[in-house]
Amino acid sequence: MPNATSNATPLFRPVQLQVSCRNLRHKMMYCDERQSSPGLIDDTSDTRVFFCIKTFDALGPDHEPVCPKSCTHSRACYHESPAASPNADNIA
Repeated sequence: MPNATSNATPLFRPVQLQVSCRNLRHKMMYCDERQSSPGLIDDTSDTRVFFCIKTFDALGPDHEPVCPKSCTHSRACYHESPAASPNADNIA
């Protein structure tokens, strides 16, 4: 059994949440409580598959691919996260 000074791999990797469109989802949001807040996305995985809850597809209502980098204010379907508001509480 590993002790406190061992180099054991942590059970969970760190989560780095970024503000995103509230319609953007990925499956880890449903099985990892740390990632369950709509509008906050951990996009550090190279293999994560994103989908839009408006279409339940990898394409948004505008037929463009969805991911944190492409789901921005420039899209008509973008739904701003309350975490993006200047008056929002610090969420960390």
